[in-house]
Amino acid sequence: MEIRQLQHFVAVAETGTISAAARQLHLAQPAVSASIKKLESELNVMLLHRRERGVALTEAGQQFLLHARQILQQTVDAKHAMEELEGLVKGEAIIGVPNMLGSYFLPPLLMAFKHQYPDISLNIIDAGTGTIRQALIDGEMELGVIVNSAVSPELDSGQLAREEMVVCMAEDHPLVEKEIIYYKDFLSYELVLPNKSYFYQRFLDSITAREAMQPNVGYRTNLLPMMKQLIRRGYAISTMWKVAIQDDDQIVTRPFEEPTYVDLSLAWRKDSYLSRANQVFRDFLLDQVKDDLE
Repeated sequence: MEIRQLQHFVAVAETGTISAAARQLHLAQPAVSASIKKLESELNVMLLHRRERGVALTEAGQQFLLHARQILQQTVDAKHAMEELEGLVKGEAIIGVPNMLGSYFLPPLLMAFKHQYPDISLNIIDAGTGTIRQALIDGEMELGVIVNSAVSPELDSGQLAREEMVVCMAEDHPLVEKEIIYYKDFLSYELVLPNKSYFYQRFLDSITAREAMQPNVGYRTNLLPMMKQLIRRGYAISTMWKVAIQDDDQIVTRPFEEPTYVDLSLAWRKDSYLSRANQVFRDFLLDQVKDDLE
């Protein structure tokens, strides 16, 4: 069994046809077909159901696909590790971060990191926690910040922060007079919320189910300045992490009737390759925040 056979099989499984896989691999169709047949012969199992309009994985093929992907990822990881020993990989740490955390919580930590490690560049990818979680699981991202409850068995993690969810409103909004905001009052007003994401959707679903009400969502956007503008001008209210509201935002915050917190973790895939830059960055971040979490 050879690496190229695994590559051919995975390409066929992902594209659904041998011809499409051949185009993707820049190979002749008979060469890919022969490679798969040889692989089946070596394994002594049928991996594909061949049909007129494409192929489908057999039960054995579905199980083998998981192993094939893992083996291919390990070969990539091994290559990267050897390249780093030779100093061929540039020092770049890449991390997926939700917008609010990236805008207000991380900058001091990033500046401190760059002061200590000036030769490592930082690539911060803005994405929702659900998107980041899936990218980590799929091996498309090495480091990411996700909600603690989203840490699945495929991932390792370390707690990074605990943030309170608060109701955000204009300075002259009717709810300003209240010390705490009941869920039913929050749901009664027009809302501006991020596009559907793991944490926000779970939170919204939980309070709408509890109050047996439908939320009045007037706007959805991941653009934080736009959200704040709509809130500040009284067009809508929202809920955000408290850290995202600054003194000069002209936005008033109030806690929910039950204090609501989100625990965030720095996560990475178990038993997967981490570049030296990402290892250093991970260890630095977790070391910096450990005193604040105790």
